Amino acid sequence: MAAVNSQFGNPSWQGNPWLQNLQQQQQAAQRRKWIEMQAEAGTPVRAQQGSTSNCRTPRGEPGNCVNIRQCDQLLDLLRASSNDPKVVEYLRNSQCGRDSQSVLVCCPSQAQGDQPSVKPTVQPTPNRRDNEPGVRDPDIPSNLPSPPQCGKSEVSHTRIVGGVPAQLGAWPWLVVYGYRNRRNPASATEWLCGGALVTERHTVTAAHCTQHPSLAMYVARLGELNLDPNVEDNATPVDILVTRAIKHPQYSKFSHDIAIVVLQKPVTFTKYIQPICLPFGKELRSNNFVSKNPFVAGWGAVEFRGSSSKQLMQIQIPVVDNGGCADAYRTVGGDITQRQLCAGGRTAKDACQGDSGGPLMLPRDGYYYLIGIVSFGYRCATPGFPGIYTRVTEYLDFLAENLNR
Repeated sequence: MAAVNSQFGNPSWQGNPWLQNLQQQQQAAQRRKWIEMQAEAGTPVRAQQGSTSNCRTPRGEPGNCVNIRQCDQLLDLLRASSNDPKVVEYLRNSQCGRDSQSVLVCCPSQAQGDQPSVKPTVQPTPNRRDNEPGVRDPDIPSNLPSPPQCGKSEVSHTRIVGGVPAQLGAWPWLVVYGYRNRRNPASATEWLCGGALVTERHTVTAAHCTQHPSLAMYVARLGELNLDPNVEDNATPVDILVTRAIKHPQYSKFSHDIAIVVLQKPVTFTKYIQPICLPFGKELRSNNFVSKNPFVAGWGAVEFRGSSSKQLMQIQIPVVDNGGCADAYRTVGGDITQRQLCAGGRTAKDACQGDSGGPLMLPRDGYYYLIGIVSFGYRCATPGFPGIYTRVTEYLDFLAENLNR
C-alpha cells in the first residue's frame, strides 16, 4: 500500500476566525434557550449580582454561584453546543439561584479568576447506547458530527503487521474518487485517489488529487470494498457526483496538501457508510502522535510502480518524529515542516501510488479520528523514508470555515 500518484502533478521524491462566525450564527438560539432556562428556574436562592456562594456542580465539583457571564467554562459550552439537549440539561442543572438580572450557575472553582479554564464534560452513563447522544465536546463546531455519530467501525481491529485485505465495514468513511478524460467524458472511469467522508456532503482528500492536466474528478464512491465488478464482496457502493473541490488557498506542490470535495447531494448514512471524526478536541489538537500506531487504507499499488489494488487494503504504521524524517528527506531535496506528519519508514510497508488523499486514522476511546492525509513519499515503502501526511490538526480552521459551504 507511494504516498502520491504522480499523475496529479505532485511527483514522488526521486533520487480561530470560525468561532466568531459560529457565535454569530448561534446567538439567537442561545438567547432563546437561556430565556427558557430562566423561565423554568424559579427563585430558589436570592443573590446580588457579582456575589458568590459555595455550591456543587452537576458532577459534584466545588464551585461558586455566579452569573453565567462570569463563568467562561459554562459560557463557552453554551456558545458551542446550545442546540444539544444534553448540554441544555447540564446547564439547567447547574442553576443555583437568581440575581436581579439573570439566573446564576454553579461555576467550577478552577474556572474562576485567573485560573485556567477547563471546559466541562458530562460523563456518559455506563450503559449508554452508541445511538444516544452524549454531551458534545465544545471544541467541535456544531455543524460537524461528533462521537457517537462518527468514527465507528463495524470491525474490531487488532494489531496489523503488513498490508492485509480490509473487511466490509472496516472503514465506512473511505472514499475513492473517479476521474474521466476532460476531452472525452464518455471514457472509462479511472479510480485514482482516496479520501474520507466527514459530513453527509463533504469529503476530505489531498489537494493534489483535485487537479490533473487531462483528467477531471467527477464522482465519489462510498461503501466500496473491491473495485472489480466481477468480484462478489457483498458491498453495495454508492456513487455521488462531485460538485466542486475547495483546495487550501496556500497549496503548492508539497505543502498545504489538503482539500474538501463537496458532493452534489447528501449521502444517506448506513451500516457501511459513516463519517470519520475530525480531531477538534484539545487533547488531539496538541498531540504530535509520535509513537502512535494509526491505520491507513486504500486501493493503491502494493509496490513501487506496481499496479493498483482492486481490493481495499489496510495497514498499521507508527508515527515517527519529524526531526529524523526531515533529515532523511533533506538528502533527496525534500523539506518537511510541522504542518506535516511522518509515519512508517521502518519496514517495507507504506502507502503507495493510488493511496493519495486517503486517511491516516487513529483509534481513540472506540472511535476513529482523521489525523493525516496521504500526501507524498520517496518511492514506496523505502526503509528510512517515512510516508508524508498532511497533519490535519494544523488545518482545523480551514476545515471549520469551509465544511458548511
